[in-house]
Amino acid sequence: MAEVLSQSEIDALLAAVSNGNVETDEQQKNPIDWIAYDLTSQEKIVRGKLAALQGIHERFSRLFRMTLSTLLRKTVTVNATNTDFLRFGDYLTNILLPTSLNILHLPQLKGHMLFVVSSKLTYAMVDAYYGGSERPFSKIGGRDQFTTIENNMIRKVCELAMRDLREAWRLNFPLEINYQRSESNPHFVGSIHGSELVAVVTFEVEFENLSGPFILIIQLKALDAIQHLLAVNITGEMNADADQWHKHWEHELKEVELGVKVELGATTKTVEDVGNWKVGDVLTLTQDAASPLTLLVEGVSKLQGLMGVYRGNNALRVLENPKISK
Repeated sequence: MAEVLSQSEIDALLAAVSNGNVETDEQQKNPIDWIAYDLTSQEKIVRGKLAALQGIHERFSRLFRMTLSTLLRKTVTVNATNTDFLRFGDYLTNILLPTSLNILHLPQLKGHMLFVVSSKLTYAMVDAYYGGSERPFSKIGGRDQFTTIENNMIRKVCELAMRDLREAWRLNFPLEINYQRSESNPHFVGSIHGSELVAVVTFEVEFENLSGPFILIIQLKALDAIQHLLAVNITGEMNADADQWHKHWEHELKEVELGVKVELGATTKTVEDVGNWKVGDVLTLTQDAASPLTLLVEGVSKLQGLMGVYRGNNALRVLENPKISK
């Protein structure tokens, strides 16, 4: 037998529905959708202004994949998994030790970048390079520093990554990158202030049964000077056609017509003199009959030459060493 509500329970239910404490069928059909918006977030603005970074990082992924495949003699996959924009100090608080922070200097832009190599990727690369047995790296821990062999491997990989990063930037800007130093303690980085906004680009490196993140941190303030070069994503196909377009526009410019005229001479007269002119009057010009004449291209003095006749037409023979007064 179905349970029957008492009158007091019915009154309490009706009061809850009228006060909004209990969802009605209409509320369940039309739930209120809302999204919390952080007014301090600049991620969408930064992404729009630096659209070219995506293409740069994709090119770097392809180049770095070939570099690591050659170094480790294994088939390596490198993918740019995600890009986050956050305060540098917020990122440092989440770093797990041991981690290698490799500081790169950008002399042209007066800024810095960082290569962050995690312990997981370091152990994997050392193991693959020296022919290890792919042991479970999760069991390795209890230390805050890398060994000399591991540091040498990190430095070697970072130098190769710098070469690939320069090449990836070449289509947008000839970026100059210098290796500065390596730090294992996040508090000793110092090159980027903790309150500055940075781009954290994560590349997932995988080879056989080993994997680990390779992270690039970009100081966004350093990119302000070249922001106009990073507003559009440039692909390799556009660069390949650059020579063809250059020849096309060079041909088009050569076909532009220009007005060319020769100034026979000039003089200055008053209004009264002009009003007294009669047929047969002779005007004396400042130009001597035997002196070189000035050739004007679109009203600008460019060359000098001597007046003459060529095949029945008035002509100008251009002097070999024209001297045009500016």
